[in-house]
Amino acid sequence: MADALDAEHLPASITLPVVITVRNSDLGLNETGRVKRLDHTGLVASLPVAIPDGTVLFSTIDMRTLNATARGLIRVRTQTTMGDGAGFDTFADFVELNDDGKQKIDRLLGNQETPPPPNAGGFISSGAPVGNGRSFATDQIGVQPVYSRTTGKQDYQITPEKKTYFEPSPIRGKAVASNSTKFWGSIGVSGYTVVILAVVALFPQGRYWELFVWDHVAWAVSRTWYWMQNIGNVKLYNNTP
Repeated sequence: MADALDAEHLPASITLPVVITVRNSDLGLNETGRVKRLDHTGLVASLPVAIPDGTVLFSTIDMRTLNATARGLIRVRTQTTMGDGAGFDTFADFVELNDDGKQKIDRLLGNQETPPPPNAGGFISSGAPVGNGRSFATDQIGVQPVYSRTTGKQDYQITPEKKTYFEPSPIRGKAVASNSTKFWGSIGVSGYTVVILAVVALFPQGRYWELFVWDHVAWAVSRTWYWMQNIGNVKLYNNTP
């Protein structure tokens, strides 16, 4: 595979089941594949789609045997096809990987020397316990057992945990209404106000209160207009013009 990828210093090969999910919102990518090689510098994974070289992806590496997940940014270096419909071997370098992710990768590479526990990776094994027994694989991958009733003994199955991750949304600018929107909005508010007043005026009690309010408004406007017209003739107490 190293010759096919035409790349030097490939990461270390791994035998434990590791799943990777890559995302790129600009390209609309959200794909899942299997990791074949992995270390601090990069990885080799089989992905179902072709990705342009140099593309930066947000990756989620699910190390199921450790019940651990590492997240980081990777940049695609090169790809090679595995045949019709078989996907692409993708060689990518880590652009950003925190210390916690590096420690988890070290734990994964260190555990390759020991055989994986039964049912590692969430696959059903013939040696899985039945009845009320507990599964070591269940404790490792962090899922809950599911029991189904049968005529004989209970069947013990494992439901894989669905892991989700949501990328943060970009900051959106403040929405400002246009002048035409403000104009037609004011026209609509005025129209609804007139209609409401007309409906209220259809009832005698409502008509009385409307006339009462309008009478006070007209009186206030008339007094204000009078003082505005005679502002120069105002005399204070015991003052002469």
